[in-house]
Amino acid sequence: MQKSKVKITMQNSKFQNKIVLIKNNQKKIRKISDTYSINNLLTSDITKQISVAIGSAKNHKEITLNKKSNRVYYILKGKLIIKSKEKEFIGKVGDVIFIPKNTEYYFKGTFSALIINSPAFERKYEKSRLNF
Repeated sequence: MQKSKVKITMQNSKFQNKIVLIKNNQKKIRKISDTYSINNLLTSDITKQISVAIGSAKNHKEITLNKKSNRVYYILKGKLIIKSKEKEFIGKVGDVIFIPKNTEYYFKGTFSALIINSPAFERKYEKSRLNF
């Protein structure tokens, strides 16, 4: 039986072709508001292809749109409600919600979620409104 070779590449990165461990104390915390914060784990500093974060919210409401990245929410705790123009989605523990780039959506709830962006999140491509 022939073994297959797996090659992991991270273009545009000083970590290209290297496995990277991000320790818990290396997280970059970004406070969005008094009701929402993001713990950035894997950022565009490491790879431009994907970013991973944990979002924690308490009674948070926001309208957002990312022009560059597709986004996935994997609900770890609580309940996350996402509304698009077409439909409302209620995510609970263990559920996954996929949002394509260039999709404006409203989200609210008290939750913790693993958030994956591909390509990696860059703030300049994100439009958000907290007070509406």
